[in-house]
Amino acid sequence: MSDADWTREARARIPADLTTGCYSDFDSTGVKDDDCAGRVTHDRVLNKDTPASPRSKTGDNFDHAVTGATAEITRQWNDFKAELLATYPDHRRGEQMVCALVHDDPQASCP
Repeated sequence: MSDADWTREARARIPADLTTGCYSDFDSTGVKDDDCAGRVTHDRVLNKDTPASPRSKTGDNFDHAVTGATAEITRQWNDFKAELLATYPDHRRGEQMVCALVHDDPQASCP
């Protein structure tokens, strides 16, 4: 499927009122024009990821963003860990992979 076909198909499936926050696309020099003309931008409108952003200063937005991000990464890690252990159920290999990912010195920590 060509990029143009993929883009058309994706646009047809995305609800018109969904706000995802457009990210400005800059080249390596950082000077490319903003690709988000007429769209809601992440950095100027939706961002509450840093304590200095305007939305993070509203109420408990920053704390809620951190709590949500922490919960999501925990869910992803638990799913990934479970998949590793399920893929290697009869060997210690899955456990060793998990151990290696969570320790700074896997050779010493993961026999």
